[in-house]
Amino acid sequence: MKKHNEKDSRIEKLKYSNSESATATVIGAVLLLGIIFSVLVIIWVGCVPEWKNDAERSHMDNVWKDMADVKSKIDMMSIILASTPDSSKLNTSNPSSSAPQLVMNVPFHMGGGSLPIIGTTKSSGILAVNKDKCIMSAIVIYNDSTSFPFNISCGTITYASQNHYYVDQSFSYEGGALILDQGKQPVMMLYPSIRFSKASSNQYNISINAVRIFRALYDSPQIISSNSGCSLRLTGIDYRHIYDSDEYEDLSIERLVLTIYTTHPDAWKQYLSKMLADAGIDDYTLVENEDNNNVRLIFPKLDSTATGTLKRLYISETVVKAEPGIGLN
Repeated sequence: MKKHNEKDSRIEKLKYSNSESATATVIGAVLLLGIIFSVLVIIWVGCVPEWKNDAERSHMDNVWKDMADVKSKIDMMSIILASTPDSSKLNTSNPSSSAPQLVMNVPFHMGGGSLPIIGTTKSSGILAVNKDKCIMSAIVIYNDSTSFPFNISCGTITYASQNHYYVDQSFSYEGGALILDQGKQPVMMLYPSIRFSKASSNQYNISINAVRIFRALYDSPQIISSNSGCSLRLTGIDYRHIYDSDEYEDLSIERLVLTIYTTHPDAWKQYLSKMLADAGIDDYTLVENEDNNNVRLIFPKLDSTATGTLKRLYISETVVKAEPGIGLN
């Protein structure tokens, strides 16, 4: 009987030991899963947003390079068209024509910021041609009170990001300038072809080459929203001489009134202020009108104390057609 009781006791202890081992295994597994879950939560909450933010910032760097490439290619087109006699015949709508075609393509990285496995969603962007307005208007006033007015409807090429983590940015190419806007004060990153230079002690030269993004009458803006590859086809159409004061030697320029209508008047005002200061011009009036979205330069200023005069003024425009399309070319 005693041996039987000892045997039962050993069986009970063995069962109890097995039960403790199973419980310890379960507890260890739960703790391990808890640690893994905690690490994943820490990574997802603390690290992934930072990684995504960095990835989207890298993507915006690529977009900046794309927009800078747009300006670079249009600048090259301006040089080629300006040096080509009768440049309006350089491109023709006749498919059978043997005339050369001045065409360049710019690939665009529309979306980015994806991470392998843990964050495959991508941001997107909107590429638009002539969605916003930009008009360059000038009045040349002569000393006999006659005037020469002109208007150039410059148009725009814009990219607006739709990021999930990094701050949204929009780039606008208008009138030959490239402007960055990220919710605060817009900044002109690359300058247009507007130059102020000193000719003599109190005489100055001004050269303006505006870029007009071609838009046929009644054409609606061209807009593409995507998170994949896209391209912009640029076609150089014409370089057009508008005004040269040397052609009016019998007239003397009394004043220039230059007005730029834009959604970024702050950026244009900063640029014009810098160019005027670099040229040593101080007798001018530069006014920003936020209500009408324009900035106006009057040179020389409407003041009897003005000492500067305008010796030469040259105005021209480069006409370029921009067409967005799907797929990287």
